Amino acid sequence: MVPKLSEDEIDDLIYLARTGDDAELTGMIQELADRESATNAEVIAAARDDGKATCLHMAAANGHAKTVTLILSHFPAPSKTQKAATVPPTTSSEEAPASVTEDTPYVNLQNSFGNTALHWACLGGHLDVVKLLLSRGASPTAANDKDQIPLDLAAFNSHMHVVDYFLSQSKDIEGDNAKEGGLEKSTQDVQMEDEVDEGEAGSKAESNG
Repeated sequence: MVPKLSEDEIDDLIYLARTGDDAELTGMIQELADRESATNAEVIAAARDDGKATCLHMAAANGHAKTVTLILSHFPAPSKTQKAATVPPTTSSEEAPASVTEDTPYVNLQNSFGNTALHWACLGGHLDVVKLLLSRGASPTAANDKDQIPLDLAAFNSHMHVVDYFLSQSKDIEGDNAKEGGLEKSTQDVQMEDEVDEGEAGSKAESNG
């Protein structure tokens, strides 16, 4: 079932994930789940802002590893098949996944610009969150509407520790992308600020899709 959440409730869930207030977030999720006779996962999945960003997007963008762990703890661990699977590129906001399905687990939901939580973690250079998302089945080859994979956003923002990790772990995938000029080509079209305060990571991610 899809819980009926008000706009204010969705805003509150998104805000708590963005600020990393795990205690308040846990309490609100449970309260809404009880009210709606839904699971915690269903409540979390129903919370998406106007740009289709999830609580996971916000936690990842701001580097809140504990909050990311908390959110994903309510969803099934990915199977080996899911970990190996990739998310097809989206070419418009209408094509962005609208809900959690067997083929599109929560960790890989895309916002209206096609960005996943992994894109936003890479944008902020949060390697611990990147590793965590990948361990929970996040697709490293999911492309946004500019045909950029998460690695591209890390490279454009000079987060070389993230880039090095991707290349060392996924040479067959990201390595080929880099060798073929994928990084250089795809990052040329990205428009974003060079420096944004860490506390504004969520806003930075939102302004850039």
